[in-house]
Amino acid sequence: MNKKLKNDKIISKLNEIIKKNKGKITPNEAIVESGFSKDEVMAGLDRLIELFEARVNLNQETGALQFIFKYPLFERGKKTFNEKIASTVNFLYKIFKQIYKVSIGVVLIAYTVIFALILLAISLRSNNDDNRSGAGFSMVGVMFRAIFEGMFWYRYSKAIEYAYDPYGNRYKAYKKEKKGGNFIQSVFSFVFGPEQPKFDPLADAKEVAAYIRLFTKGKLTAANIIELSGVDYPTAESRLAEYAGKFKGDLEISNDNILYGDFSNILGNATADEKKYIQFYKDEIEPPVRLTGNSAGRNFAIIAMNAFNLLMSFVLLSSPSITLNEFEVNISDYVFLTYFPFTVSVLYFLIPLLRLPAFLVRKKNYEYRILHKKLVGYICSAKKKEFDLQEFLHFLKVENQFDADKVKKELEKILLELEGTVEISPSGSPIYIFERLYNELASK
Repeated sequence: MNKKLKNDKIISKLNEIIKKNKGKITPNEAIVESGFSKDEVMAGLDRLIELFEARVNLNQETGALQFIFKYPLFERGKKTFNEKIASTVNFLYKIFKQIYKVSIGVVLIAYTVIFALILLAISLRSNNDDNRSGAGFSMVGVMFRAIFEGMFWYRYSKAIEYAYDPYGNRYKAYKKEKKGGNFIQSVFSFVFGPEQPKFDPLADAKEVAAYIRLFTKGKLTAANIIELSGVDYPTAESRLAEYAGKFKGDLEISNDNILYGDFSNILGNATADEKKYIQFYKDEIEPPVRLTGNSAGRNFAIIAMNAFNLLMSFVLLSSPSITLNEFEVNISDYVFLTYFPFTVSVLYFLIPLLRLPAFLVRKKNYEYRILHKKLVGYICSAKKKEFDLQEFLHFLKVENQFDADKVKKELEKILLELEGTVEISPSGSPIYIFERLYNELASK
């Protein structure tokens, strides 16, 4: 039989078994039901986990290797309908931001200059008591002066900022703007929020490959993946299956009944330079969530300029006409001096306000992610399976009940993620047990 036809027949039969069992399949079961050899079945399963999302673990009843495919079968890397909608919305939003980005800072600066010149021209006629708009523009002049005097004095009171998060951890971030730096970019960040460094979609695969070559002598367990990325066990099992397909590794069961991937085929001559790809989960510090990403002084300047533009455009909208150099000008005929700058200035303030609820949610989630990193990192690095609550509180330097309750709540979540259990000590304190994680990390 043609080799390709035989492979297709194997894949087809394995698909039938997977569908019959609603996603679950074991190699031994596949051998019995298909009549193919173990090598043929394993080659077929390797191909299937390359094509479809799946995870691998040990059957709790029999201790046998089992593959659990997402059911119905779902192509690996394929986006769900909701992800497609989100991707489309995100794409359109990026286009809008790019178009807006080109003009946003220029418009702010240009209108500040234009309105300042108009204000200057009108102030030269301030001795004309018959000018109906005089009182309004006199008020604008006072506010304009107050704003820019405030900017002058703030310049000398601005504090130095350091690239540390609230927990004292250093993080990767773009450099703060320097004196005379890109003000237009700062305006864009004020409205839409700071741009984040781009994420490399292959970063996790590079990290795992380097980790296998440098630290584990070719072996990889789900617990190793958790130590590197902080994911839960189902996700770690899915990634183990993915890497087995990607790196052509063999899934094996140790004498201690530990499932691992054998990647001896990619060992070769590893170099110390490959360590640059490895960053354990506990060390992956994210930049703090910021509403604008600008310094307080830069934000103050943007707010002051936009407030001035907003006020000037509003006053011009409210004034039927003004007199300049003996000529009466009908302001309503000049949309670019009234409705356009007024609308743009409102958006400069409105968009950050609309972003505020999502920012507050991200900020709260950020605090929990930092706590999650610290706790999971400590559990993985301690190289033991039992922990009492006081040990975690001492490690985190927690001294009040409110923070202790937050730690307990997060530990309850981590117990579910890492298949841990909890027992109560004779003193009434909870003991957290992570037996599977410990066994897999200690496996040789």
